Amino acid sequence: MSLMQMIRQKSYFVKLVLIISSIIFFGLRYASAQVVHYSFDMCDGTDEVLLQSDADLQGVTCGCGLVGQSASLDGVNDRIVFPAGLRDVFEQNFSLEFYFQIEPVNGTIDILSFSTDCSLDSNFTIRYISNTNDILVNLTENINARIETRAELNVDICWHHILWVKSGLEYSFYLDNQFVSTTVAPKGLSIGKNALFGISNSPCLAVNEERFTGVIDEFKIYDRPISLLEANNRYLFPGEIINRDTTIFVGNSVNLSAGNNCANSLVWSPVNGLSVTNDFNTIATPTESTSYTLSTVAIDGCTQSDTVRINVISDDDISCENLLLPSAFTPNGDGLNETYRISNTFIIESLESFEIFDRWGSRVFVANGVSDGWDGFFNGSPVNPGHYVYKVKYTCQTGEFSKVGGFTVLR
Repeated sequence: MSLMQMIRQKSYFVKLVLIISSIIFFGLRYASAQVVHYSFDMCDGTDEVLLQSDADLQGVTCGCGLVGQSASLDGVNDRIVFPAGLRDVFEQNFSLEFYFQIEPVNGTIDILSFSTDCSLDSNFTIRYISNTNDILVNLTENINARIETRAELNVDICWHHILWVKSGLEYSFYLDNQFVSTTVAPKGLSIGKNALFGISNSPCLAVNEERFTGVIDEFKIYDRPISLLEANNRYLFPGEIINRDTTIFVGNSVNLSAGNNCANSLVWSPVNGLSVTNDFNTIATPTESTSYTLSTVAIDGCTQSDTVRINVISDDDISCENLLLPSAFTPNGDGLNETYRISNTFIIESLESFEIFDRWGSRVFVANGVSDGWDGFFNGSPVNPGHYVYKVKYTCQTGEFSKVGGFTVLR
């Protein structure tokens, strides 16, 4: 093979690798629609999405994280500076989320800012107001085009989660996996072209304003609005029991799990019926109805507790004909009563089918499992309010049963 042929072959190989890499890269990005992800697991600002959008960590040290490590800031000189190019993401639909643990101090705390200078124009800020214990979110283009929303911070938990979602002119705020509010902007709001985007990095602090002291973890931005269902599925439940209250038969067990919150010590109580009492995951086999409490103490001394109820019943307590489903549900994005599902699934030995139909007989939902529920969407769009019909076929105590009924979708 001549030298020229070898060069051509190498050039072809390099181009092929680049093409394949591009296909994989853009395919993965399209699938996730995730723009950046800063996990801080390597104690640096590496963008996990590989978009070369690394953040600049100035003076920041490593802290314990919900997943791996976190970024710890001292409230004086430490700050995280994000790439200026991320401004373009905020011009369209987007979602921004991150976890944080804050050390309370007096005054107003600069958590996140996307600001140019000290003017009120063209900025996006997230602050903690200590005297009211509120998280305040503000997006301002000018005095006539601005939105503001706030929510009280739960002092009984150690880690907090913020999710800020833009869909069209609607801006939705979620705090600690709970819907707070949706605000409609008068127009599309823009951020200044020369704005600085960062954590504890505001270019202008007021007299009573301090920089953020605490830790930041799992900072993510998406170029699309995240749905409430997706947000719930992504939530890490720091120090919280993931299980809902449930019912089991005598002799059965249930796996109890809680999310990591950097606890230095933890204990489940009471100890009766538990496989272990000092781990985030345990198996509960209570002989009677019991409320289990998980109590944790974090490395920094923050204490937190959460409780789940396990009801225990015998076969004699079962009425196979009494399958319970709600008469209405409200899939309107407020975090309450968002899913339509069977309430007492414990009576079902096996589910043959669970279907929902609209008033014209078109099927809008079919369950794949007994715990599946309907979110009020069909083919990716919310269904209209009105009357719907469910049909359920199941076995209970070796007998076959069916139930047909109606319910109302309210928005």
